[in-house]
Amino acid sequence: MFAYSTSVTADTRAPDKALLRRRLCAFITGPLPEGRPTRDQTEAVPLSNLADWAVRFSPLVEPLPPNALLADITGCEHLFGGEAALARQFSEGLARLGWDNRVAVAETVGAAYALACAGTEPRVVVPPGQARDFLAPLPVAALRIDPPICQQLARIGVCAVGELLRLPRSALAMRFGPQPVLRLQQALGEVFEGVATRYPPTVPGSRLEFDPPAKELPKIEPAVDLLLRELFLQMQQRNRALRQLECILYGPHRPPRVLSIEFVRPCRAQKHVAALLKQRLERVRLSEGVSGLAVVARQTAPWRPEQADLFSGQVSREAEELTGLLDRLVNRLGHDAVVQAELQEDYQPEAAFRYVPIGQALERARGSRPASAGVTAGRLRPTVLLPRPQPIRVISQVPDGPPSWLSFGGREHLVARVEGPERLETGWWRGPDLRRDYFRVTTTTGRQFWIFRDLVKQCWYLHGVFS
Repeated sequence: MFAYSTSVTADTRAPDKALLRRRLCAFITGPLPEGRPTRDQTEAVPLSNLADWAVRFSPLVEPLPPNALLADITGCEHLFGGEAALARQFSEGLARLGWDNRVAVAETVGAAYALACAGTEPRVVVPPGQARDFLAPLPVAALRIDPPICQQLARIGVCAVGELLRLPRSALAMRFGPQPVLRLQQALGEVFEGVATRYPPTVPGSRLEFDPPAKELPKIEPAVDLLLRELFLQMQQRNRALRQLECILYGPHRPPRVLSIEFVRPCRAQKHVAALLKQRLERVRLSEGVSGLAVVARQTAPWRPEQADLFSGQVSREAEELTGLLDRLVNRLGHDAVVQAELQEDYQPEAAFRYVPIGQALERARGSRPASAGVTAGRLRPTVLLPRPQPIRVISQVPDGPPSWLSFGGREHLVARVEGPERLETGWWRGPDLRRDYFRVTTTTGRQFWIFRDLVKQCWYLHGVFS
């Protein structure tokens, strides 16, 4: 017997404005010099990912495009040893992720942002009531005033916030509009400006509790079907498909056990997933009992339906069967054990391919990504390449010329037509020097071979066959 555990919805009510007293702003100044490729900051900073990471310091984190994070740390600072310690841990955490940054803590959003984006110190904590003194030397643009207004202010000699503060508010609004006055009021706390609540995206999943603990697979299988039904309903609502599933078994007297199932293609077939999961559960010892069971979609992908047949309207059954077979092999043998050969750019024929996991290969094929290499474009290659070049005997009419007769495997072949040579060499950094002259030969019987003369060893080899 099992009992269903309902989820609890988080409280989304707006916090009391009176409690919003301290804000932290982190300004991303660029990647650390660790060999990362140089990119524009607006593209380089993954603000959404960094905002999800930053919720460990505060439940209220808001990304400020293009390259700033804002957090309300009211009531959180004592958990980290004070505001200065929290700012230091925040900054060091961003640095470990690979981003140089400046961090500021102040009473308002405007003050924290201005000090973080235009300040000179890597970390600054403004004592209560002293925001005006810290803001005075900063440029006017640090208050998030539009560039055209900043240029107009510069023409009358107002370049710093302290100079802006000395101007009458009424005259400032009449000449430059309401924005400069509003930004000053926000920075000084005269007008409230809060932090928008951001909740990290939840992972699709579902959980059941057993009372008493289940010790037999027949008692667990109905729970698996129920959990998967709930999981696929969540993914259907998000238009997602399953790439990796985790099944977590909770025991009364042992740590949770995790069973991971990977799929070579995004999957929305509940019966197929249930069959794979039940096969994994058959190999688990249940004698100690299972007090809880959870399924989590650890990795998902956008759902793209398969192309159906024009007349029947059904997806190819052969494709479904092949995908199911590959899923069973991958989960039994391992993700890296089921591979497919893929062409890669290399002048050496036996090195012009690599093995990639079958799921990755199928995803590239589905995206119509070309797998051929550029160095062999326009050059015909044999359909069968021998694992190792086979020594052969060759007779040429002239020294170092094309072959007119060859022999291998106990058979002799008279050459009727020759194409080549095509010289292939490897660089000195690849190890022993490799220099070859390749020929495509057609025999009098119509067979075509790909042979080469090793210019280092002065020997002939058969490397491929055209069919």
